[in-house]
Amino acid sequence: MTREKMVLLVTVLTLTTVFGQNKKEVCDCPKTQYAGTKADTTFRLSNGKKIALCGTRNPASKPATYSEFVLAVCGQDSIIDFWNASLTCRLKVNKDTLLVNRLQNLPIGEGFKSKETVWSTDKIYFSGQKAEKKLVVNRNIRKYTKATIQTVLKSYETAKPGIDESKMVLANRLFVAAISGDIKAREYFKQFKTKFGTLDGAFAEEYNDLTSMLALWDKAE
Repeated sequence: MTREKMVLLVTVLTLTTVFGQNKKEVCDCPKTQYAGTKADTTFRLSNGKKIALCGTRNPASKPATYSEFVLAVCGQDSIIDFWNASLTCRLKVNKDTLLVNRLQNLPIGEGFKSKETVWSTDKIYFSGQKAEKKLVVNRNIRKYTKATIQTVLKSYETAKPGIDESKMVLANRLFVAAISGDIKAREYFKQFKTKFGTLDGAFAEEYNDLTSMLALWDKAE
């Protein structure tokens, strides 16, 4: 083999090695109490910034969703934030912004069918080298018609005492009626806490989550 061919071969092997390393390059997250340091996914923004996700991928979901995870800028020793186990999120890149869509099942389908929808979005973007986070509520969630709202109000007014799963279904419908702009539905939703009996356990947690969502909806107006 001539000297020229030897140099060419070495160059090709070197470039192959370098590009191979770049292709496999993965950044991990700093050590925290919230999640491990091994990145499940790395998101590359159009400005060249890379953000690592470390945490729990929900195995049955397609496209992938995540709960109880952190996001961290590659190469930085602190996290952007932590999203807890109560949240179900789907992430995607929109140019120079990472969108963390918080999903919620709401009774907004035909016949009050529960439908997964984007409730709010954390927008992750950069100001210089610093990652910024802005929470935006989805104002385009399907609203109830006046006739549908009247059906919900009547269901509340004729419901019998006692807390069970059907009452929590009603609470969710009152919530949607409230964000649809109905004042009476909003009043009924607030009364719900004591209307049918004492809320505790999972039922209390669900109602408190809806209450927080309504407060966020009002704040975002």
